[in-house]
Amino acid sequence: MGAHLFLIRKYIFSSGSRVVSVFALLSVLSIALGVAILIVVTGIMNGFQGELKRRILILQPHMHITHPMGVPFRNLKEVMAELRSLGIEPSPAILGKVIIHKGNSLDGVVVRAQDLTHVKRELKDYMVAGKIERGALLGVSLASRLGVDPGSEIELVSLRKTPFGPQMIPFKVKVVGIYETGLMMHDDQTVILDLQTGRKLFGLAEDETPLIFGYVPDPYKADKYCAKVFQRNYACTSWQSINRTLFAALRMERLAITLSFTLILFISAINVVVSITMLTLEKRWEIGLMKALGFTKWDITSAFTGVGGILGIVGAAVGSLFGWGISYVTDTYRLVKLPADVYMIDYVPIKPQITDWMVVLILTFVISLVAAFIPAMAAARLKPVDALRKVV
Repeated sequence: MGAHLFLIRKYIFSSGSRVVSVFALLSVLSIALGVAILIVVTGIMNGFQGELKRRILILQPHMHITHPMGVPFRNLKEVMAELRSLGIEPSPAILGKVIIHKGNSLDGVVVRAQDLTHVKRELKDYMVAGKIERGALLGVSLASRLGVDPGSEIELVSLRKTPFGPQMIPFKVKVVGIYETGLMMHDDQTVILDLQTGRKLFGLAEDETPLIFGYVPDPYKADKYCAKVFQRNYACTSWQSINRTLFAALRMERLAITLSFTLILFISAINVVVSITMLTLEKRWEIGLMKALGFTKWDITSAFTGVGGILGIVGAAVGSLFGWGISYVTDTYRLVKLPADVYMIDYVPIKPQITDWMVVLILTFVISLVAAFIPAMAAARLKPVDALRKVV
């Protein structure tokens, strides 16, 4: 093993050929570029998905629990006690679509009515004006479009069933606060009311609640809690089920992009092949001499393969430094902006993960070894007589 390390060190640091040195440098740079790009790309996909989940969960209950017959709950206290026994924190709520009207502005929005305790917990860090109390809370985009501020009065028009058929019933409510979550589906399309005001808007009795929001300690286990709710003969939909299509699309996009950029590492392997090939051609006489002195094919193969492995390690180290550095600076200072109405968030978050980084390092090292092994094997097959005879 000592002889192998000596040869590897000798061929890397004192090859004696400027051409070989240039190809070795290109190999390191190309590998570093591939590693850096993979770190940034996987970081973008991780960051985008993680940030999207975080923002969705700001105003997204972990579970939607409804009556199996599709009617409002009336025995609310009993149902809530039953849910608490399952480890679920229940919160009576109402969700519905209405028309919002202010001056000449008219638009369709989603009304979410809930007890203010949960609203304060979720929005306390996202209020930009006003305060959380009885009345209407509007997203910053919706408030800007309507031209309203805390203290303004808006009109919400809901569709109700009456003895004379469906009727559009207007309801006036005061704007008490404006919030900004950074997610357009909330900031631009959601009006939050307290539960009492929501019941009046939709014409529900004081003891009627069509929906119960469920909250659990770990939101990523909401599906398991939903299974428990099903066993109690209630209908339940987790936030993961509601957003399943979105997250499935993100996973597929992550896979496709990662595979595409992994090709850069395979392209880098071409430079490694060229570098080792040039090195073996330059050291042809030395290879013949080593074989004449008793070096085996495996000794020579492992020495030149080790050179390729070292090139891969150096390239991976340099690429990791640049990849993590770029990710940190870009994410910390939010350098890359996005249109929030298209991508749901207003900047590109980059959150590399250690596990992804380790996979990239292992993949880089393996590709470098395989790329170096091919010309190393060819060099090891050289016969000593041929190598010594053809020395010029």
